[in-house]
Amino acid sequence: MAVRNYYTKGKLLISGAYGVLDGAIGFALPTKLGQRFCFETDKSENIKCKAVDNKGNTWFKAEFDIKSLAPLKTSSEEVAYTFSKLLIAARSLNPNFDYPFTLETTLEFDREWGLGSSSTLIAALAQFASVNAYELLDSGFKGSGYDIACATAEGPIRFQRIGKEVSVTQVNWRPEFADELHLVYLNQKMNSREAIAHYRKAQSSDHFLNELSRLSTAISEEISDINRFEKLLQEQESLLAARLEITAISDQLFDDRPEGVFVSLGAWGGDFALFTRKKNIPYLKDKGFSTILKLDELCIY
Repeated sequence: MAVRNYYTKGKLLISGAYGVLDGAIGFALPTKLGQRFCFETDKSENIKCKAVDNKGNTWFKAEFDIKSLAPLKTSSEEVAYTFSKLLIAARSLNPNFDYPFTLETTLEFDREWGLGSSSTLIAALAQFASVNAYELLDSGFKGSGYDIACATAEGPIRFQRIGKEVSVTQVNWRPEFADELHLVYLNQKMNSREAIAHYRKAQSSDHFLNELSRLSTAISEEISDINRFEKLLQEQESLLAARLEITAISDQLFDDRPEGVFVSLGAWGGDFALFTRKKNIPYLKDKGFSTILKLDELCIY
């Protein structure tokens, strides 16, 4: 019997949303909160999994057949199907990954926050099964892989993937105006699959991808002037709004803001938004938004 423990981090995509799927540069921050995994190999006949949320409640349990990797019993058919697909993919990538084990996971962040409960799992399972995490991701899941990169990153990263070629560059990013950068949870979780499907309805132009890369690179550089930072964020919002044919969140929800900018992070429509200027905090509370965090409270940079 052997025990192997892994810890992988959550993620926030600051710039490069959607375009990272098509080769644009993205700028992302790993979070201080992640997910813990305890894999214990044993002599039982099957694979067992138990997942615990950030409040100590068990939100998922399942048992899988060791041969077919199909779920035998589960508390959620949808989650069990996804995990079964990952197990099958991992075994396909590494045929020696054919032994029973028990897995217990402990999540540190709220599941509704969209910080990467799936990507942290893929990154940890890839290590345990001795397979490439990006190949595991590609085995039936849609995504660029920036979240996989964040799972093991030590700090801010620029990420780019063109085909199978992945480039991850750690960057020094600590703006002088860090105290003015905050996050607000929008009180609704976004379905990434639906958001990607909407994005895919139209083909991205080279101009769009090049502009998004330019902005991601500029945003991830050391900037001393918050006004320039806000201008870059606003440029990106306008670029994405035109490409997605969706009204930017600053105009949808915060058009009466006293100052600063509000930008969507990752898939538009839910999860977190980044905003500048701490004077917006009372304004947000008056509008009923209660989960407000300093960016450096949640993210590593």
